[in-house]
Amino acid sequence: MDKSIPARLILVLSILVCISPAMAEVDPQQVIGTVVSTQGTWCDQAHMECTKESRGVWRMYNIHRDSELILLVPPVAGRGEIQIRSRWGFLENFDCSKPREQGCKAPLDLARLVPAQPKKNVVTAFFDAVLELASTHPKVYDGLSQGILQTRQLGREPSLSDGVVELRKDGLSLGDILNNSRKGAYWLELCPVDESGKPKCPEEPQPLQYLWDPVHPTPLPVSIEHSGIYSLYLCKIVEETAVRTPSYAELLVADPSQYQQLHDDFRRAVGATRGWDAEDPTAPTLRRIYLHALATH
Repeated sequence: MDKSIPARLILVLSILVCISPAMAEVDPQQVIGTVVSTQGTWCDQAHMECTKESRGVWRMYNIHRDSELILLVPPVAGRGEIQIRSRWGFLENFDCSKPREQGCKAPLDLARLVPAQPKKNVVTAFFDAVLELASTHPKVYDGLSQGILQTRQLGREPSLSDGVVELRKDGLSLGDILNNSRKGAYWLELCPVDESGKPKCPEEPQPLQYLWDPVHPTPLPVSIEHSGIYSLYLCKIVEETAVRTPSYAELLVADPSQYQQLHDDFRRAVGATRGWDAEDPTAPTLRRIYLHALATH
């Protein structure tokens, strides 16, 4: 091993190399849920090689109708358990200590992830769009899925929310983006996001000072020629130098003719899934993926 490369970095790179190809193989019509959390190492023996060395499934791993989930390695302490968000919106918990699971000695019965009478609604439309993006734009989906922890605001920085904003001549209205932030002056930097889902920012931050007043909001004075996905970073000035903070949001900048429809679609999805956040760490990432999906339509 090259001692000049930190072991932790090698581990992270190894994980990303391992999971990226598998996550790209998604059949939208066959997916019935996504993994929310696990206790112990679980493996899908229908779609991956399951050995004692296997990493197993991960958060946001897509469960297919023919998946065969087995508890490969029990946790050191506690019980084997896996939580899965059904494509129809409800959260299903498979707890190996419960008689229903029979000790998880056989593949889980995933049939209960599918309602007896499946119905189309806001949540199913939400998942349809998310899974379509996973199929048609796997690099974007993989990148957003791997960045799951980045969707949560860190520290005491003001909260920025993902959302749809209208492309206007006088700038961008940030009412939905800064709706949880106090009145005051903020340093904000807007960066375009490329087709792979990665922001293209200058090496040195170039923020604008923006005065936010939730009662009398004014547009962020930026000139944008094209609609699409952008990252909005909250910056701070440290010793006269601009620094990006961990707090950021992703915006779908929409043409005026499409803005209202896209805005309403995203707000409906937020309303239908906001209640998941307390027990589902994948929910904010799913909404961010949905925002990217709206941008492809």
